[in-house]
Amino acid sequence: MISRSQMEKSIKEIYDLYVQRNEITAFTLESIQDILEIGNEVFQKNNPEEVEKIKQRPPSKAPDITDDEPFSFDRTLSIYKRLKDQYNEINTELIRRIFEVNSQLAWEAYRERYNRYILETLPGYPNDEYLNYLAAIVLYDQKKFHEALKCINIALSENPSSANYTHIKGLIFMQLGELSTARTFLYQALFLMELRHDVAPRMTATDKSIYPNFPVEFRTSIDLIRADLRKLDKIDDIFNYEFMPLID
Repeated sequence: MISRSQMEKSIKEIYDLYVQRNEITAFTLESIQDILEIGNEVFQKNNPEEVEKIKQRPPSKAPDITDDEPFSFDRTLSIYKRLKDQYNEINTELIRRIFEVNSQLAWEAYRERYNRYILETLPGYPNDEYLNYLAAIVLYDQKKFHEALKCINIALSENPSSANYTHIKGLIFMQLGELSTARTFLYQALFLMELRHDVAPRMTATDKSIYPNFPVEFRTSIDLIRADLRKLDKIDDIFNYEFMPLID
């Protein structure tokens, strides 16, 4: 993980290199391409360990976030449209914003490919614990809560001691309006965490290449579970003290 100070240092280095290599510092489509190329050069030079980790990642049939195409015309144009009304000249703040917007667009493009891959791959491995867990997250994000429930139930049937899965199931029931059931599963997740009986999600398939190198996962914690229980308490209070008197 790159620290804030390292990022600031890299942005300053990118700016200095850009000024050295370009006589004109106006903000244009072409300048975005140059900045992204210099940024890639600086990242590889300053972060050899991270570059090596990327090279050593296991083979996967899933989309890879490192397959992103930041130098495409469509990406450059999207970045330019978002920033052209705010900046006229290249400076360190603009460079930071270019990389922030590029990261946002890259993540959106990855999530689209990733979501499609997970949902298309799952039918071939209908009882796979880890794929059902990942699919439950995708479907929850898409507000397909009944489908998400089916997937997390399969994951739980394979690993009933997962606090992650149990917490997700509680969240799904919250969205479905089944609050007492949601509370039951949230307390169960809290029990698993507090007694350290939690079993982390497991990749059990023989063919490990079906799993993505950059999964979108849910990471529970005691604090998160308690926060969701407090949300349920607030919902109950609203129902009992604001909604019920109107009915009476």
